[in-house]
Amino acid sequence: MDFFLSNLKETLEAINKLIDNNVTIVNAKRIRRCNHIKSSNRSKINFIWRSLRYLEDEGILTLNGITNPRTYKIITNEKIDVDKVLSQIEKNKKNKS
Repeated sequence: MDFFLSNLKETLEAINKLIDNNVTIVNAKRIRRCNHIKSSNRSKINFIWRSLRYLEDEGILTLNGITNPRTYKIITNEKIDVDKVLSQIEKNKKNKS
């Protein structure tokens, strides 16, 4: 599993934690707090917002209208199947190659 997929998996797991706590609005700060990432770790934060943007492109999240900071709304109220999403992404990568 490459680096982007591992960070995407962490982001999806954090989104599932937020769904458990009845939170439907997501941004990089909430994901960072769920995963206990310090605010000084800019590399991890960049991967988080890239993952959020990718999940928006995949249709799992929608932009909530607030652009700074980018805030997303979780489309489903049910937990996201992390393994299913990751396997689908890997298939899409292989098909593009």
